[in-house]
Amino acid sequence: MRAFIFSLDAFVAFTLALLAIYSLIFFSSVPSAYYYLLTQGHFLSRDILLAISTTRCTDDYGLCENPFGSVLDNVVSLNNPNETSHRTELIKSTVGVMVPRQFGYSVELSDSLGNDWELVYDTKDDAGDQHAKTRRKLTVATQVITFGYGGRINKLIESPYNYISCSGDGYAADDTGGIGTGAAGGGDGA
Repeated sequence: MRAFIFSLDAFVAFTLALLAIYSLIFFSSVPSAYYYLLTQGHFLSRDILLAISTTRCTDDYGLCENPFGSVLDNVVSLNNPNETSHRTELIKSTVGVMVPRQFGYSVELSDSLGNDWELVYDTKDDAGDQHAKTRRKLTVATQVITFGYGGRINKLIESPYNYISCSGDGYAADDTGGIGTGAAGGGDGA
């Protein structure tokens, strides 16, 4: 009978110890209130950078040095000291419109593999900007890689591949460098 009571006591103590450990793990893994704000800020900054990297730059946004490039390509390529105001206006007319008023933002560029960052625009330095903030509670950073392609990438009119089972890609050729309608070699179309 004594052995049964000692083993029951050990079992209850072991159960209480496991319960305490699981409680500590559970309560320490609950995310804090800033987790959701960081996630929202990260998604917002990522979506804005992806939007300006895929949106073709037109004169509606400001000065576009490369009309075939994206807005981000033009922000990167406007690097002369005389074009700094054009770069700022391009950033304010695109990024500034997409960022809600309660957030501030800054744009930095790096051309040295991320070692040295150049501050291009920061809302805290522009008192006339509606996004100008003096305090920071949290900061998120997002990066997008852009390449300095200056023109349109032209594709072949005819496909360089010869498929026996396929004779065409389904697109009509146009004079803007689109994909052609037939295979380069003769396929039987079967």
